[in-house]
Amino acid sequence: MFAIKTRILLLPIILILFQTFCLAQKQRVIIDADTGNEIDDVPAVSYALMTDNIDIIGLTAEQWNRYEVCGQNTMLESWELNNRILKSLKKDHIPSLKGAEIMVGKQWSMEPPRKSDASDFIVKNARESKKDEKLIIICTGAVTNVASAIMIDSTIVDKIAVYFIGTTYNFERKAISKNEFNVRNDLNAFDLLLNTKNLELHIMPANVCTSLVFYREEVLDRLSESTAVESLFLERWNKIGKEAPQWIMWDIGIVEAIIHPQLVKEIKHRTPPENVPRDIFLATEINAKKMIENFWKVYKG
Repeated sequence: MFAIKTRILLLPIILILFQTFCLAQKQRVIIDADTGNEIDDVPAVSYALMTDNIDIIGLTAEQWNRYEVCGQNTMLESWELNNRILKSLKKDHIPSLKGAEIMVGKQWSMEPPRKSDASDFIVKNARESKKDEKLIIICTGAVTNVASAIMIDSTIVDKIAVYFIGTTYNFERKAISKNEFNVRNDLNAFDLLLNTKNLELHIMPANVCTSLVFYREEVLDRLSESTAVESLFLERWNKIGKEAPQWIMWDIGIVEAIIHPQLVKEIKHRTPPENVPRDIFLATEINAKKMIENFWKVYKG
């Protein structure tokens, strides 16, 4: 009887210790997002915040250069949406930082780093990484903020891993194309990442995610206006997609690459010939069906 009581008393302690251990093992992640750009950022960032698999330590806002939609300061649109996501999930204790308002450089020249709250936040948290731990940075748009952070303090290179959704990939020629929206929004910043030796860089080309499609009819059927985070998703679809019957959810793909890496097939690939020759990681295939299932399981509880 004494042994049984002892086991019963020890069980809550064991559970607490187990939960503490699991929390300690979670990867520290910063999401650097152009949230104001398209539909997919809001559900992707929300999904990342709602899952228990990773530790989101901050959201940083990216510029995205679509002046016809948002005027000159596209970064501010992203920052404001990041704040709304955090508030809708009652997670506004998580830092939300403004990033650079303009790209690092012009096509023909490299400018100084675009120092911002976001770049400072990346540098600070990278410096604080433990010896065997890398700070994960998910970039859903232009890589201005993370490139600026590296330019400010190159010693963080060995302490971070960057996951970027962008480029396209020609499977026949085995060639990476930079003629893609996220890359064009700061080509110099992207080239800096490619040229930075020892930087762990994971690229998910946009055309690899074309099967990661959400359908408007299903989204409208699943979501409720009475739930803040779901209402925000619906608002984005109605504002950006209007009556679009479907939308590719690229950013959910790059988030899933961290949460469920087994759903992504990656290969080592050489950088483009115009860049410093080195190996990077390139996603060539995703399990879109399973990613969509995972999203709805978490998003709708």
